[in-house]
Amino acid sequence: MPDTPVEPKPAAPYPALEMRVSRLEGDVHEVKGTMSRLELLVTEIKATLDATLPHLATKAELSEMRAEMRVEGANMRAEWKSDLAQLRTEVADMRADLKTGLADKPSKTYMWGVPTALLTAYACGLAALAILK
Repeated sequence: MPDTPVEPKPAAPYPALEMRVSRLEGDVHEVKGTMSRLELLVTEIKATLDATLPHLATKAELSEMRAEMRVEGANMRAEWKSDLAQLRTEVADMRADLKTGLADKPSKTYMWGVPTALLTAYACGLAALAILK
């Protein structure tokens, strides 16, 4: 029986190794270009954030502002209720004054009754004079 090795014979080291390395170098060159563009973009974004973030409110500031607005809203509601109660009182007083003022004034019937009574008295007086003559 012939002597056969367990491990197969090695083939050529790597076929077209130079071509693969050349392609990798090209890809690395593209990656470096992309990375430099990304670095510029990241720098711009960081500058924008550094300029913007100090002017933005924090969560604590927002919750503090919400609490202040709730207190101010409650105060305004209390003021409005007080003002509304005062207005209702003023309207009730005005109605009472109006009713009192109208009660002191004579009605239409009374106003028509006075000239009617005077005219009737005048007519009776004329009739009495005519009879006496």
